Amino acid sequence: MFTIHAFHPTRGHWTETSLDRLDALRDDKEVTFWLDLESPTPEESRVLTERFPFHPLAIEDALQDYGHPKIDTFDDHVFIIVHGIDFSTLDLEKSMAIGTLELDIFFGDRYIVTHHGDPVVRSIRELHKDVCDPSHRPWTSVRLLHRLLDRLVDNFLPVMDQVGVKLELLEDRIIHNPAPDLLEQVLEAKKSIQRLRRMTAHQRLILESLARGHLELIPRESLAFFRDIYDHFVRVADLAEAYREGAQSAVEAYLSMSANKTNEIMKVLTQISTVMLPLTFIAGIYGMNFDFMPELHWMFGYPFALGLMLVIAGALLVWFRRRRWL
Repeated sequence: MFTIHAFHPTRGHWTETSLDRLDALRDDKEVTFWLDLESPTPEESRVLTERFPFHPLAIEDALQDYGHPKIDTFDDHVFIIVHGIDFSTLDLEKSMAIGTLELDIFFGDRYIVTHHGDPVVRSIRELHKDVCDPSHRPWTSVRLLHRLLDRLVDNFLPVMDQVGVKLELLEDRIIHNPAPDLLEQVLEAKKSIQRLRRMTAHQRLILESLARGHLELIPRESLAFFRDIYDHFVRVADLAEAYREGAQSAVEAYLSMSANKTNEIMKVLTQISTVMLPLTFIAGIYGMNFDFMPELHWMFGYPFALGLMLVIAGALLVWFRRRRWL
């Protein structure tokens, strides 16, 4: 599936329905266009090699799942791989698993080509709506790139805030009742956050490169907009780092609370064993089958033994209470 948006200073915005129109759009020096390839067929993917002078290595990375964000600069275009939140599988109420989707971007002087799989990246959907709004200023390739990255980064922030709230709730539940299912949720969150942290570390460098004016295709007057995107993503990266530490703290809190709970159980069992030990000793003494034993034939021997046991047990409990062991 593909979508072609074309922009002209006087004719405005329109969409093309044929890939054969790409050559005409590229030859018209006043036209800027955006080609969006969503889960393209092999025939549609061939436009990357047949209609554009893209580097073969960049095309190879785009058609395969490269995995990590990156940026490559060539003579007349830039190839960028970024990641966005996968909202199709995101449900923080049921699971702390956070997936990301790869978005491949070819950026040139008068065009931008995006390539991604299904489901559609939310920032792409939002940009399709933006370019169709006649109230927006004229679109250039730099403005398209800025708006796309801006949408992508802004979609991270609400998710990161929800992750922070979820981690706080998990930590509170762990403190009050360290159940095993809570540990599974925390470990799942930790795994997802670590994956996000690795991704944000790479993507932060890409956005910094765009914001610092390292690309000739981005004019100096547009750098402030890309710096704004970079500043927002720095917050995302900082939150990912903070939440990674928070997830680790939650794991340590679970282990600590579990150890404390085990210690409390062992404490109670030890106290019971300590109380029962002298009672067992008395019962063992009076349970020996010897003919000549003191109080063996005494009328009050049985009540005396029970009374002695009660006195010893009571004395031990009073002593435990005074030592604040109970």
